[in-house]
Amino acid sequence: MDQPCCSSSLQSPSIELPEILPPQKSKREKERPTVCSICGGSASGFHYDVPACNGCKAYFRRYVISERNFKCKNNEDCFDLTKREKPIKCRPCRYKKCLDVGMNPLALEVDEKQAEAENFKKITKRVKVEEIEEDDDDIKSKQLVLKTVESVQEKMQRLSDMLTYLEIKLDQFQTSAYNPHWGQVQGLEFLLRSNNRISLADRYGPMPGWPLSSDPALAADNQPVLGKGPPPYSTDKKHWLYFNLLTTVEYVKTFGFFHRLNARDQYILTRYVTLACMNLHVSFTSVAKKFDCRIQPDGLKQPFKDEEHYSNSVMSIVPLIRYQVQSIEYVLLKAICLCNPAVPDLSEHAQRLLTKERQQFAEALFDHCLRNRANGPSHFSDIIGIVDVLERQQRIQKDLHLLHVAPLVAKAPRDRVIQIIDDIMDS
Repeated sequence: MDQPCCSSSLQSPSIELPEILPPQKSKREKERPTVCSICGGSASGFHYDVPACNGCKAYFRRYVISERNFKCKNNEDCFDLTKREKPIKCRPCRYKKCLDVGMNPLALEVDEKQAEAENFKKITKRVKVEEIEEDDDDIKSKQLVLKTVESVQEKMQRLSDMLTYLEIKLDQFQTSAYNPHWGQVQGLEFLLRSNNRISLADRYGPMPGWPLSSDPALAADNQPVLGKGPPPYSTDKKHWLYFNLLTTVEYVKTFGFFHRLNARDQYILTRYVTLACMNLHVSFTSVAKKFDCRIQPDGLKQPFKDEEHYSNSVMSIVPLIRYQVQSIEYVLLKAICLCNPAVPDLSEHAQRLLTKERQQFAEALFDHCLRNRANGPSHFSDIIGIVDVLERQQRIQKDLHLLHVAPLVAKAPRDRVIQIIDDIMDS
């Protein structure tokens, strides 16, 4: 599984094993046997754990408690009933057949003298060794199952920890003093070719003076107005649609699988999924801060409830509150949104790769829901349903941009055009 390029500590969750039911006796075990497993004659019952006649039962007992050993004068197949209808009289082959079909010498009742017989000591020792080996194999098999379960859980936990760590770095990036003029970011293609910028948060440090005043007038000065274009650039105030999109593109670039896509597929995928991932990010961070509206990292609420596109902006907040989505569920859902193989015009290679990656993130989310939610499968279905809400939300946003913003952008001076917004919205 490809994971974000970051690291974190691991904590393996406790493993709940399913109940093991007691073994059930089969119908066959309850039926009286009719054929002797050794000679093929009529069986009188189960003797020493196998169906046998009284003659073979008595012979096995006599041989085990005796001191005598015999050797077959033929090919040691005298009791092989696949080669003949009736066995050839042969004492060693008859005894060998008793052992081959599973007669148990430990089931014999013997006195102290009989227990000292050479044959009895030899055969019981062999049976005990075989039982120990079987027990060892059984233990090893159970250990392998446990190790496999633990390995899967560790993999899921490691993935979750890495995604959570990545979100921490994104939050630091958004609240940092790094605030490039949009003219320095020459569109989506330029951003995809350039080095990842998330680490710049450490160099620039936090933005001084944040959080800003919650004065509505100040907030209005720092956001684009539908149909009027972006506000003037300011070093200490961020244009949040622009910077949130930039942050999301940098998020996409941290995934290893993304760099196995060719440049065309990278552009097509990022252009399509960035807005949905951005909406989910802004919505969840707002809900995590106990808001039911969108609040930006500088502390300002955007947009306001009296604005015409307010209902669209909070569309993805509603299900996050309704389903009480946890942080780990959010980071996995965001990765699922990113790995969208249904994006139009992707190559077959990209579709296969994204399908594989999305499946693994979905499995991690499903596993989490099963282990941590009372109604696991239903909750998983509810969370996955948020993807449709995000798709619908971004479609409305892109339509609004096309109708109200794009005509003005076409006439605006170049220094007022934010190319990355146009690239993503015009798709």
